[in-house]
Amino acid sequence: MEKTQINIIEKFKNILLVVLVFTTILLLYFLWGSKSLEAFIFSDDSESYEVLTSEKVLTPDEVILGRGNEDYIVATSKKEELWNNEILGTFRNFSQETNILVEEITKEKYKAAMKYPSIIARFQYDMPFSEFCDRFNINQQQGYDNISNLTEIGFSKGSKESAFIYDGSKKKYYWLLGNKDLQIFKKVDDISAQQAATYFPLKTYLGTESTNQTLIPVESPEAIVPIDYKRDSETGEKEAAESMAQSYFGKTLDFTRKIEESNGKIIYMYGYGQKVLIINPKDGSIEYKEEIKGNNSEQKSMFESLDTALTFISHHGGFKTAEGEKIEPNLESVSAIDDKKGCYRFIFDFKIGKNRLFYEENAPVTIDVKDGQVSYFRRELINFDGNQIQKKSNQERISAMNMLAMNYNYILTKSGMEDKQEPKAISFEDVANKIENLYTGYLKPAVEQQNEGTVYKEKKLQLVPVWVVEVNGVFLYFDLYDGKPEGYSKAY
Repeated sequence: MEKTQINIIEKFKNILLVVLVFTTILLLYFLWGSKSLEAFIFSDDSESYEVLTSEKVLTPDEVILGRGNEDYIVATSKKEELWNNEILGTFRNFSQETNILVEEITKEKYKAAMKYPSIIARFQYDMPFSEFCDRFNINQQQGYDNISNLTEIGFSKGSKESAFIYDGSKKKYYWLLGNKDLQIFKKVDDISAQQAATYFPLKTYLGTESTNQTLIPVESPEAIVPIDYKRDSETGEKEAAESMAQSYFGKTLDFTRKIEESNGKIIYMYGYGQKVLIINPKDGSIEYKEEIKGNNSEQKSMFESLDTALTFISHHGGFKTAEGEKIEPNLESVSAIDDKKGCYRFIFDFKIGKNRLFYEENAPVTIDVKDGQVSYFRRELINFDGNQIQKKSNQERISAMNMLAMNYNYILTKSGMEDKQEPKAISFEDVANKIENLYTGYLKPAVEQQNEGTVYKEKKLQLVPVWVVEVNGVFLYFDLYDGKPEGYSKAY
């Protein structure tokens, strides 16, 4: 009997030893293997999250309606409606046809077609065309595989049975010829008849030698007023900071160190810097970094990486301020990072009413995805009273051309166009010909300290109505009313 009990105890010891060995192996696998530390940290997933789809944030930078005499309308409030219902809907139906001819054409032929009444959706980045078709339920016809990326898509009355695509990555233009007239032009005609603000190409004002197609409004822009705002300041409160950290490191914050700096910045660090969260109440930002371990050979597509980014954002505050105000994000920029496939940086911005908001420093939301894993995330949202958007100013606005003429030396200097090695006279026309885009909107200036005697007082937190000139990869900001420079920043 005693011998039997000894055998049972020995068997139990052996089983326990096996369990401990396997537990040790699993811990080592998570800590030093190729798995993300995220998989090792237990978190409470009971809360439900609203995850935006890639299709929701992929909207054009501009939807442009051509009237046919080189005069145009830039859609604002109807931009999303035109994109989703008219352009996507038309192209989806078009791609159901048979025997569509796909032909590469010259830039000159593409521009000639768009001189007729037309509609163009223009993005600031390139989308893989095959993935675009898959995501938006577009039937891929024979010949579509010749198109690598989509940067612009348009339709023209000059060829009513056709679609036109521009691939900005390869500077190639395509004519897709179908079998029947498309019905998109009735909507274009209806909106054109509403006498919205008219735009002309900049070359119209610069003379016959100019070829600059950047659109300039004839009329003065909407009379918007400055808007007061607050930082997402609750991120600096200790309870809120702790709750935020738990969403990254788990409810117990095990193995996580907390560092509080004298300037109010709070740093949470897991391990030896494998995961770092920085909460900065001075600018209302949070910044997160995660070390990528091992070489993940499974390269993700742009759309898959965007899905990963949107899921991560939804689990870490989403597109919502600390005061609970939701924003409608727009994917402003997509760029490859580390010169590798499957590694992308996504930058999101948003609008104040109908007007785009520009940040002089940083961006509202920036996120890096490498081979399906988030390696960097930064958000800096703001809180403001939506009722301020309804207010209008009686102050006279400066016209686009007067603003450009008044500031061309400033544009020349700040954009880096000036050749310092061989100084020479550069005319206004030379500078204007280099302008890539022109917008109106709001500027969130960089927050500086004003010296009042021995006391440093912070400038008022206010969004400024501005003209925005994009040239040579730089955004330059000018007051919407007096045209004076308000700052500049590198374009996304």
